[in-house]
Amino acid sequence: MTKVQVERPQDGVAIVCLNRPERLNALDDEMVQETLPRVIAELDADPAVTVVVFTGAGRAFCAGGDLEECSGFLLPDPAASEENVRMTGAVPVAIRTMRATSIAAVNGPAVGAGFGLALACDFRFAGSGAFFKAPFVEMGLVSDYGVSYFLPRLVGTQNALDIMLTGRRVPAAEAKELGIVWRVTDSPLEDALEYARDLAARPPVTSSAIRRTLYRSLDADLATQVLVEEPHAQGIALHSAEFRRRFAEYRASITG
Repeated sequence: MTKVQVERPQDGVAIVCLNRPERLNALDDEMVQETLPRVIAELDADPAVTVVVFTGAGRAFCAGGDLEECSGFLLPDPAASEENVRMTGAVPVAIRTMRATSIAAVNGPAVGAGFGLALACDFRFAGSGAFFKAPFVEMGLVSDYGVSYFLPRLVGTQNALDIMLTGRRVPAAEAKELGIVWRVTDSPLEDALEYARDLAARPPVTSSAIRRTLYRSLDADLATQVLVEEPHAQGIALHSAEFRRRFAEYRASITG
């Protein structure tokens, strides 16, 4: 089974579907280190693709890093963990800086790294039952995968701190009020594709320039935050006693 599927449903539009529905599309090492970087790079290099829609198979968008199959939880020291988080952070950076416009069709839970992946996109369409969650604090960890960069720029510092410090669920309706979600719909993928068709009809060079100019105007350094600050803080957190205790409790709570 292909863990990341790519489709070309219409001219100018590609769909990238995370395809591990039995694991709620949780990201394993292969997906983060190899498949997603390769898929994003190939689409970015294809001038025929002007809009990329990210979604998940089954009932989830993405449950975050796979707690059972990600080697990043098992590295020997903070320096190794820092480098690993830097490497995984290359995915949200690549999504935000790609030439094509990106849309997340969030059909269910978007948790942890899944939250970051959705935030990295230019637009987010969410199903009415979808929710967003940054559970890092529950495990004694720091928000990474771009969450600490993207979230405050969408919702402001107080709302971002609330979501990151409590680790609470943010339902789709609230996410729309906060500005995380562009539209709440019963058919997020279908509506995202309809919007993608409209965007794909616009001049691609102009559209890319508009996005680039807008994001540069926000004046922050995305790469430093996601590839330096987050990995450094997370590398330390991953080797703390707090993490070991909370991680065991968190894993037990979701696996029953």
